[in-house]
Amino acid sequence: MTKNSTRVRLAVAAALAILISACSIANLGWLRNSPDVGRDFETLHVSSGYRYWYLYLENTPYAVLGLNPEYRIDDILWTEVESSSETFRKVVGLVESFPVPGSRTYGACILDAKGEQIGVWYSSMIAGITIDPNTKVVSITTATPWMGGGDDNGARD
Repeated sequence: MTKNSTRVRLAVAAALAILISACSIANLGWLRNSPDVGRDFETLHVSSGYRYWYLYLENTPYAVLGLNPEYRIDDILWTEVESSSETFRKVVGLVESFPVPGSRTYGACILDAKGEQIGVWYSSMIAGITIDPNTKVVSITTATPWMGGGDDNGARD
């Protein structure tokens, strides 16, 4: 029993060390609602100065975002897309037309830990944002409705 207790304590300590080190290299960002950003997406008059991505599949996107060129997303659930492309028009239209139940599609500014705008967001989902200040990699956490979860921000029928 003592060996198991020691192993559990070591495992907890290791997990905490990993968590603390991860928090020290990534800074939290956030979304600030912006009707102007929402209108820009709705009218497809988005900034050409951003790189754009959409979340999940082209025929079932859940979000579209644009980031300043020095930032990027390294996540297989996000696909980069040109803002002048037909695919971009399609995914923006689908995100707008099919919000998650009980929600509405909105635009927001993506802010870094200092409160400076680094991008734009268009979705009916809320998001958690972390930014690695060294690599400029942005990580977005949302509900995962495509995994069958229906009780949180994102189940589509």
